[in-house]
Amino acid sequence: MKKFIKENLVLAIGLTLPLLLIVLFFVATVIPKSMATPPQYEMLFTTVHYDYQNASDYQFDFSVKDHQLMVKAKKSDEKNRNYNAKKLMAYDGKTETVREISFDAAKAGAAAANGEIVLDETKTMQVDTASNSPDGYVLEGPNYGGGGLVGGMFGGGYRNSAYRLKKGGVAYKVPNAQQNYYYNQMQFVGWVVKK
Repeated sequence: MKKFIKENLVLAIGLTLPLLLIVLFFVATVIPKSMATPPQYEMLFTTVHYDYQNASDYQFDFSVKDHQLMVKAKKSDEKNRNYNAKKLMAYDGKTETVREISFDAAKAGAAAANGEIVLDETKTMQVDTASNSPDGYVLEGPNYGGGGLVGGMFGGGYRNSAYRLKKGGVAYKVPNAQQNYYYNQMQFVGWVVKK
């Protein structure tokens, strides 16, 4: 075997170098995430849900005042019916899942038509609107890229249109839980610091 390697050194390097690079890329991408602590705080955000069959009677806007999630409603008129409805979502980095925070739209819309209210479903939540979570994660928008120096030189690499939570070299992608939710219109609301 030693004699074969000495006689075919270029061939041996040509065969082992790609394998070595695969192992190095694996270690560089998988090990940091497995050693890192996942995001400890849920992130609240809104996204747009298009439903042409069941248009909502109200359009909702979400905001945070004194660490409390507030909702304001505007009644949709019949002429200019809007089929895009804002939905309140929560991303849990520990389980890497997204869930919708459902509420009675008719009840909330009637109550919030005259001013902002606190939803029954979010009364116990305390929300922080800082751009960084208390544990150091930040929401990074779509269209971040990768590919490194070699990929950039030769036109390689990639562009990504998903949102992710990032801290240092570790990132957690916010999954698109449902097909008809448009995450490219995601709006950050805040971090749930207490439930």
